[in-house]
Amino acid sequence: MKRSIQKALLFMTGAALILLASCSKAPESGKHIPKNAAIVFGFKSKQIQDKLAKDGLTIDKIFETLQQSDTSNNYAKALADAKNSGIDLQGDVFFAMVPGEASGNMSMIVVADVSDATKLEAFVKEKSKKEVKAGKDFKYVEDNNSVVGFTAKTMIGIATIDQGSRYFDSEDSAKPAAATGAALLEKLFTLKADESVATIASFKDISKEKGDILFWMSSEALYNMNGANASGMGALMASNMKKITEGAFTTGSANFEAGKIDFDAWSYTSKELAAIIKKYPVEKVNVAAIEQYPSDNIFGYAAVNFDLRIIGELLKLMGMDGFANMGLSEARITLDDLLLAFKGEMTLVGSDFAAVPKPTEWDSTATKPEAKWIFSLKVGDKAAFEKVMASPMIAQSLTKQGDEYVPNMPLGEVSLSINSKRVLAASDAELLKSYDAGKGKAKLDGDALDNAKGSYGAFYVDVEKIMNAIPSKQMELPDSISTDLKSLLKSISAKSEQFSGEKSHSSGVVLFKDQSKNALSQLFHFTNKVYNYTNAKRKADEAMWGEPSTEAVAVDSAIVEDAATAAPAVEEK
Repeated sequence: MKRSIQKALLFMTGAALILLASCSKAPESGKHIPKNAAIVFGFKSKQIQDKLAKDGLTIDKIFETLQQSDTSNNYAKALADAKNSGIDLQGDVFFAMVPGEASGNMSMIVVADVSDATKLEAFVKEKSKKEVKAGKDFKYVEDNNSVVGFTAKTMIGIATIDQGSRYFDSEDSAKPAAATGAALLEKLFTLKADESVATIASFKDISKEKGDILFWMSSEALYNMNGANASGMGALMASNMKKITEGAFTTGSANFEAGKIDFDAWSYTSKELAAIIKKYPVEKVNVAAIEQYPSDNIFGYAAVNFDLRIIGELLKLMGMDGFANMGLSEARITLDDLLLAFKGEMTLVGSDFAAVPKPTEWDSTATKPEAKWIFSLKVGDKAAFEKVMASPMIAQSLTKQGDEYVPNMPLGEVSLSINSKRVLAASDAELLKSYDAGKGKAKLDGDALDNAKGSYGAFYVDVEKIMNAIPSKQMELPDSISTDLKSLLKSISAKSEQFSGEKSHSSGVVLFKDQSKNALSQLFHFTNKVYNYTNAKRKADEAMWGEPSTEAVAVDSAIVEDAATAAPAVEEK
């Protein structure tokens, strides 16, 4: 648990700092991103900066905070460079991953607005130590497999990655010729409208969203990066996968507001997949399966409801159903039997999360996470269900007694109950019995249950309840950080809507406990404090073990604790 908590902290730190270092304004710049792009990120800098300014966080104050807390901070240096680079920090910035023309190649592309081309030219010349060359209506600097070009209005950076270079030690494998970089830049600067992602309907749709961060992905382009050049059976699968990925896109947006982050996502399916979903429509989740959970201490749930035959149709489309049936032949059932036997109505509910003492011979204070839970799965076609349960695969583990299938061997702490109506698994027999009686009444905070009502897939976790159950001492963090961590997030929820025939919409909310300040400014303050702590701890560890360090630090827990709060306070309005 200790390592998991630390990993989560590092992830949150990195994510928030990357956002602050690279936020920017989106759409129009899609015209410089080629149509065959696999993934695109867009950032609306001005929109984000305006929100942060309401909490007293301007670019200057962010720089001042980072620089004063650690003069060697790479993020602070990058921010200082960005301020003097000639790049418009309130302009459009897009990041894109684009498959290369050669097998195994791909390019990472960044497109940004320019505020001062003279400054930018001086900046790239100083940083690259290379000559600034003249291209066709643009200037550029090239270094090995990277090139940066700019006009008076736009900057484009390209890093070409040859994945084969990881396996073949060839100096030239990842280095395009000098003319190649200029040619790539010229192509992007002069892309015709129908050659860019800007004309793709799904990209135009997401570009209109109000989100601070935008995301677009082409399933077909992403798959082609790895599967397009397969041979033999792989080539057959690649051909079938094309039917699933062709015309399939995923888009999303994230919006930072006071006390929350709103997420929206849209999935655009291929014609083949749309036909399958139309044939087997997804149904609403069974809210009653959550409501009958007998507890007032629920920390989360997940629920979905779909026809499992969709999986069978996908396997057939991929040409894999024959392999599935071969694998099931020894059990004397078919793939169709298995998918008909159960409905895709599945629910998982958890409660009573706790960190219970679990001392070891090395650590008498160790704990382990424990929770109560129920998983339910609804039975579908009765004849198919009985055939599956009578198969050798199941019969060796379960014995039928009346309408109940009883395990032949103990399952440890897990309790299992199967009959012709449902499958239930639980953390203990008492909870399973109470849940199955259907007389329980779930109690969830606020409108947590409303999240599932009317949805076709729902997820909810009460972060506050889980964090409060973890002893601070088990986090191995200073009190100031563990306290802030416990008081940061309230809950995370998500839900999906009905498929419209062309696309489906899902949404989610990360709710913060402090509803008065913007979610991004809260993340900045918290992650900056974590950075200060980890940086001071690193220096203390280096001093303790005699490793080289740029700065001597006394090994004292009080110093590390102080470092957690060493960042200068940022004035808030």
